[in-house]
Amino acid sequence: MNTEVINYAIFILLLFYLPLWTQINLFISSLGRSQKPITVIKDERIYKLLLSKTKAQIKSIKISESALPFGMMIGIPNRPQLILSRKLYGTFNQDEIDYVVLHEAGHYMLHHSIKELLLGLLFLVVGIFLLNNVTIFSVGVIPAFLLGIGFGILMIQIGRMKELEADKYTLARITNPEGMVTATERFRNAYKNRSSNNKLIRLLLYRGNPYENRIRMANEEIQRRKLTRNVR
Repeated sequence: MNTEVINYAIFILLLFYLPLWTQINLFISSLGRSQKPITVIKDERIYKLLLSKTKAQIKSIKISESALPFGMMIGIPNRPQLILSRKLYGTFNQDEIDYVVLHEAGHYMLHHSIKELLLGLLFLVVGIFLLNNVTIFSVGVIPAFLLGIGFGILMIQIGRMKELEADKYTLARITNPEGMVTATERFRNAYKNRSSNNKLIRLLLYRGNPYENRIRMANEEIQRRKLTRNVR
């Protein structure tokens, strides 16, 4: 295998793995168990919640047999599938599940996956162009490694903006914003020993809306609704 192919492989791997490393690790956490990794369920309350709050009609709800709480919505346009972990579905209360479900629906309805895919493809084209045409990026594997990390981190920063958009989308639709507060606390407790406390690492490698900011946003919405009720 020549150096050029190795450079391409390193760049492409880093470009697409870095922005998705948390999701990939969460999926892996559901493997290696005695149960099937994915179970399809029916939950009419969630179906109705999504339809009434977001107009989203999901194809199915699937439970990932993971001991970590998480949710995601995937699928082609007009055929989304909601995936919730067993830990989340089995232990979060109704308001907390509503927050997670509406947040994931926000990503879907705002077309975040499509936008990030197109942006990733753009970065791929730019990166390959640089590897082919700029001397400094074609000398050894280190420049390709640094280019992949740089573009991957840039994708994470864009992803953080999308997470913030999804939380704003959720707060405009959620019935009880307190569910966002308590769900965030649950996430923080579940992942406190699995994530870095280093602020720089969290800034560069974690795409989620920071826990403190989520709680602040939810509390501000709670206060805003209280003031609105008092005025009435």
